[in-house]
Order: sequence, then C-alpha cells, then structure tokens
Amino acid sequence: MNRSGRQHKTTANGSAANKIDADTFRRAEEAVSKLAEQYREWAQSDIEMLRDLLTKLNADSPDRADVYDKIRAIAHDMRGQGSTFGYPLITRIARSISHTIKEGSGDEAIDALVQAHVDAMADIVDNSLDGDGGDDGARVIKDLEAALERALD
Repeated sequence: MNRSGRQHKTTANGSAANKIDADTFRRAEEAVSKLAEQYREWAQSDIEMLRDLLTKLNADSPDRADVYDKIRAIAHDMRGQGSTFGYPLITRIARSISHTIKEGSGDEAIDALVQAHVDAMADIVDNSLDGDGGDDGARVIKDLEAALERALD
C-alpha cells in the first residue's frame, strides 16, 4: 500500500508497476549529464544578465525594485540549477544573493554586496570550480564572507 492507502499495481514478478526501473534511471542520469555539460554556458549567460542589471542600479533609478526583482529571479534559478549540475557553490552564493537583497535592497551598499556575489559566481564558473571547488572554492567563499562582514560593520 502507498501513503494514500491504495494498493500498488504489481507486475508479473510482483514488483510495483510505478517503480522506476534501472534502465529508466540510467537514461535520466545520462540526460542530466548532457545538460550539465551545457550548464557553464547557461551560468555564464545568467552572470552576464546579472551584471547588466547591476549596471542599471543607481540611487536615482526609479525602477530599483523592478531590477532587484529580476536579479532575485535569476538568482533563484541559479540556486536551483547549481547543485543539480554539480556546482553547489553557485547554489550557496545564489541563495545568499536572495537573502542579501531581501535584507536591504534600497541601499547602495547592498548593490556592492550583490556585485561581490556575482563576481564570486563568475570566478567559480570561469574556473570550473565544481563540487566544493577545493582550495580555490574555499578562497572564493572566504573572500565573499569577508566582503559581507566589511559591509555589515
């Protein structure tokens, strides 16, 4: 029985019909792997869009909230994609962008912090720092954390 209390349909060998077979799982992994090969290009494109949006931000801009909404939307997408395609540092930094904007999107100091996040993501993608990024990944995160501390002091 499943959680809803309904009985699973079974196949001739008694296994559940809705169970994913090994071949289907293998094909899905291959599809994700092929997409992962393209991820760096997608991430670079997203980073360029973020940089373009950041250039639009200035203290006198009447559409700052709209620009920040667009930045948060891109960061949200990157957060979801990063870990899926082997770049958990991108996920971590994109999550931090959203949090940073949520805490103070009207402040020019926040603009600089978002820029530091975007620069960190560019460093990760440009240098193919997948996984935890090793020593270079640790350096990128340490530099970003230092920038956050300086801005919050």
